Amino acid sequence: MKRLLVVCCLGLLFSCDDGDLQIETIDFDSSSIQTCGSPAPQGTEAEFFFKINGDEALVLSLQSGLLENETSVENTVASSFPSASSLTYRLFSGTVNMSYFCDNIPPLEPIVTSESTAVGGDIIINTSVSSVNATSKTYSHNILFQELSLSNDAGERLTDTSTFDYGDFTTTTTSSVSTGVLFSNYAAINITACETAPAAGFIRLYKILNDEFLTLDIPTTLIANAATTTPREMVLDATSTFRNTVLNTIATEALICGSTISDDVLVNQFTSENGTVSVTTVENPPNTEGVVTYTHTISLLNYQLRDIGADTVLPSVESFAFGTLVTQ
Repeated sequence: MKRLLVVCCLGLLFSCDDGDLQIETIDFDSSSIQTCGSPAPQGTEAEFFFKINGDEALVLSLQSGLLENETSVENTVASSFPSASSLTYRLFSGTVNMSYFCDNIPPLEPIVTSESTAVGGDIIINTSVSSVNATSKTYSHNILFQELSLSNDAGERLTDTSTFDYGDFTTTTTSSVSTGVLFSNYAAINITACETAPAAGFIRLYKILNDEFLTLDIPTTLIANAATTTPREMVLDATSTFRNTVLNTIATEALICGSTISDDVLVNQFTSENGTVSVTTVENPPNTEGVVTYTHTISLLNYQLRDIGADTVLPSVESFAFGTLVTQ
């Protein structure tokens, strides 16, 4: 993490014309972000953070709602100082610890000997998935400051025009394959079809949810434009597959419909081990232009997924309504 220059005793200045001023470097590279609580909060509700390095502390209060369990657009400004969030550098009379910030009654010692606060600057929070398994999904939030301007009580100021890396904070949520969820978070998302076929005679259907997606590769014959009296069914195998793919970036059609996904962006994948695809088709009345459309309701029956990262097979799922697709 980049070091921040501060002025000892007399505060922060753009320049050092006074020969009595001394500028030292504070270094929080080896310090991790901490929050209060037992155990410390690991959810997106956390707003108060601090980093300690001996007799120094860098205290951050974030604007409410900035941390979200979803991958963000990289390097997008999330908040600013001092209107929405606050940052304070404190120098103490001795070594400080967590109890100073978290106890209901702070200890009498050490005391603050100097303090400088952020009077300008932007906060960028780059969030992405760091890991996912059959029960949980973990996000890493990298907190950065840009154009940071600090000032002491005397109004003396220093502006750092480069990017200052405050550190990483992690939060955890339930994964999409977890019992009790089982892709219910995809229910309101429409099915889309890739324009490029994954193989001859097949079609790839998908649903995107920020940094992850579902894909279903099935023969085109399963979605024929003809009403069914009994469902069309196909066993999931090496070519007819259902997958949940999780990335460390925002999912796009290009990634989903391409031939392969780079290991640089792939976090984990859950792929069908067995099961059946079932499609029921109804013919819709002609629209005002006389065009007839067909609605295909697609479900998965008695399927299991393999957690590729852990190389384990998950419990069998009786049924999952993948959704509907309209063709003409």
